[in-house]
Amino acid sequence: PGQELKPGTTACLPPLKPAKELASRLDLARWLTRPDHPLTARVAVNNIWAIFFGQGLVSSRADFGSQGSYPTHPELLDWLAVHFQESGWDVKALVKLIVSSETYQQQSSPTVEQLLSDPQNKLLARGPRFRLSADHIRDPAPAHSGLVVPCTARPPVKTYHPGVLCRQL
Repeated sequence: PGQELKPGTTACLPPLKPAKELASRLDLARWLTRPDHPLTARVAVNNIWAIFFGQGLVSSRADFGSQGSYPTHPELLDWLAVHFQESGWDVKALVKLIVSSETYQQQSSPTVEQLLSDPQNKLLARGPRFRLSADHIRDPAPAHSGLVVPCTARPPVKTYHPGVLCRQL
């Protein structure tokens, strides 16, 4: 009940389409991924960077606005975002670029000088040291143990459950 709402953006943002036309979800996706709209690519790159380094180039991952923190390496963030857009938003290529970099391949054990000059490793002088989340440990475990069946046309597997007796019918 009340005023009829139409698809679009708030008044403080550029419109998705001219006022006469109705916008769709595809229009929103195109609007978010425009070449002159770098924010979406910067947020995506920052989140992928944080997966490998434990912390993004912008430490406030949920806030890229005026209340968020400033990037530690703004030129790197912008370069990676442009590269990500120009590659057609290819996540696999971005991951390959990050893990093949000299920054990622550094040793994680710091020297005394590095600890004194940069205790939080914001200058990326050493490799990352952080704890993995439970998802990062649990999800690949079935694949490494050989329990994943790549063919989907097989009957389901009944896994072992300790303490549960199976009754024969």
